[in-house]
Amino acid sequence: MKKRKFLKSLGLGLVSTAAAGQLFFPNVSISKKKHTWVAVSAFDKAGILGRSFSRICDEITRISNGELNIRLFHANELVSAFESFDVVQSGTCQMGFGSPYYWAGKSPSISLLSGIPFGMNYQEMSSWFYNGDGIKFADEIYNQFNLKFFPAGNTGNQMGGWFNKKIITPSDFKGLKFRMPGLGGEVLKSFGTNVVLLPGPDVVPAISSGTIDGTEWIGPAADLGKGLHKVCKYYYYPGWHEPGTCLEAFINLKSWNLLDNDLKRLVETCCMKSNSAIASEFFARNSFAMKRLNNEFKVNFVKYPKELLKSLRKRSVDVVSDYADKDKLGKKIHDSIIEYRKLFMFWSNYSEKSFLESRIDL
Repeated sequence: MKKRKFLKSLGLGLVSTAAAGQLFFPNVSISKKKHTWVAVSAFDKAGILGRSFSRICDEITRISNGELNIRLFHANELVSAFESFDVVQSGTCQMGFGSPYYWAGKSPSISLLSGIPFGMNYQEMSSWFYNGDGIKFADEIYNQFNLKFFPAGNTGNQMGGWFNKKIITPSDFKGLKFRMPGLGGEVLKSFGTNVVLLPGPDVVPAISSGTIDGTEWIGPAADLGKGLHKVCKYYYYPGWHEPGTCLEAFINLKSWNLLDNDLKRLVETCCMKSNSAIASEFFARNSFAMKRLNNEFKVNFVKYPKELLKSLRKRSVDVVSDYADKDKLGKKIHDSIIEYRKLFMFWSNYSEKSFLESRIDL
């Protein structure tokens, strides 16, 4: 009830006008236009994502000297994780943070923007967004919902999921109740998995109660923080389903258009900084967390069998292609991703791959 009253009040107070500047900043001259935004996140307050999205809002507020003041509410503080898209689309809130596949029900194409199974890693995804077609295609989708899109983070390579039984062949997926969002989840569905979509706060309780049998989350740092090693026996790798998942900022288009060019550039720059900062922090913290999971908690790390990965890869090609064919824009996005992945793989075979192989015995 309190949330409803607060949301209702936003319609009166959270407008980007000179009058709003006078209301929230009474000591500021009315000639100086002020904007006060409420942002909502699909993620918990704790952990890398909570800190990082708070940092974006704080930096924009500080660097703009309060010309754009953003107050962030994390998942379930104002609205539930999966309500974030709707309240920003409607203009009740002005900014949101999530990942495109959280809004799969909104558009046939939108999940492609998070990344595809066996797709592109963080470097490749960022290159596609900033130097290829990525942001252009994203805005074509998000503008339909009165939203502006920005990449605002990336998980980097993920792990392959937590299970309480060994996964050896595709038949072992059948009948499992497993949390896996996005197109990876669609691939598992094709093997008979009962795929469940749950926000972060609900994952461990769902495993503990038997509501689900296992989950993928993000990677060692986030997974350790959630305590997944306490409720599952086996930690599988590699993260075939999410090699470099895009995290996003989305902004109500009307609120965005009310900003002057300097404030727009500031928002864009802070999101771009966050895109690399989150990926860098995940890489560092995952390295330390992986060591703890191995040395301190004696976690069973299990590599997916080679033949199983082949089956997953083959099925992924079919599932993603069918998914992309649902609309014309999806086909364009899919073809662009495949084209850029092929281009990047050709270069990385001579650079990243050969270099990593050269230091394997160090």
